Amino acid sequence: MFHSLGLIVNPRAGRGDDTNPRHARELIATLKPASTLVGADEMGADALAGLPGVTPLAYAPAQSRARTPALAAQMLARGVEVIAVIGGDGTLADVAFALYRAAATIPILGIGIGSANVGGLVTVRGAEIARLANARLEPHTLTALIAGANDETLGIALNDAVVSTTVLATLNGQVTEVQVAPKMRGENVPGKSDLIGTHETRVWRETPDALTEIASGDQVGTLLCGFPDTRFFGKAIAGQACLAAYLDVPAGCLVGNLPLVRMIADTHELFHTEPFVSRYASFDETSAIHATGLRAGVALCADGNPLKILNSDDHITIRVRRQAIVALRVGQT
Repeated sequence: MFHSLGLIVNPRAGRGDDTNPRHARELIATLKPASTLVGADEMGADALAGLPGVTPLAYAPAQSRARTPALAAQMLARGVEVIAVIGGDGTLADVAFALYRAAATIPILGIGIGSANVGGLVTVRGAEIARLANARLEPHTLTALIAGANDETLGIALNDAVVSTTVLATLNGQVTEVQVAPKMRGENVPGKSDLIGTHETRVWRETPDALTEIASGDQVGTLLCGFPDTRFFGKAIAGQACLAAYLDVPAGCLVGNLPLVRMIADTHELFHTEPFVSRYASFDETSAIHATGLRAGVALCADGNPLKILNSDDHITIRVRRQAIVALRVGQT
């Protein structure tokens, strides 16, 4: 199927146990590439020890999350046909960002084993690797959100870009909220989502001919940018996203009065926190979403990756790009 393949394994994705190495061996046994470039040690090489055609790649001095883009850059330089990633949405987004920065067009083969795995880069989930045997894998181009702060691009998202105090992770086998600052250091510390705004917070859309305020002050409890979906057609409960999807506008920004990145225990808790009041604005490749005055200590996140812990004077910008990344999907037989 592939002559040369790059493989990156996030050893801590999902449950972070010996399941991840087993998935790596199963993937290589299923795809049977002639040569495999793989991250050293726990990033894949340990799992593939003894298999023919496997070459480990060192990632030092990069550590923690920086290992993933460092390995992707090496694999690109060595001309692999595809990069397979065993991890969650965040790991997949890190590889996608490395390809985006390099303007590379090789595809990502995503094996989803994370806490959510709702992004478009997942080809199959870990338990479904057998589906890849003799499958027709088709390349698809994906739209991405480009997230940054203070005129620096920090990451891309294939599901959503969010400003939050927590992200979702798997802890002791359960999906839970964890604090953003420890997560950036590779630690999962439980926490509860909090409001992101202050009386100085301002969120607006910039287009070539206008600046439109979306929300400000205590209207800003959460900020999320994502993609309208064709499943929204005729579903007016989706609000303005219904019309955006109908008109093929690629992205939208939702600002709400309550946090959205959180785990709700039961309907009583849900009902107690409602009503949720939101404000929505569409945006496309000619426009951008901006926000300033956010509460110090919140984070700009892309697909569950905290990219930057923000100060109140930071200026975040989120844009959208069509055909930004190529991903493989299993074709219909």
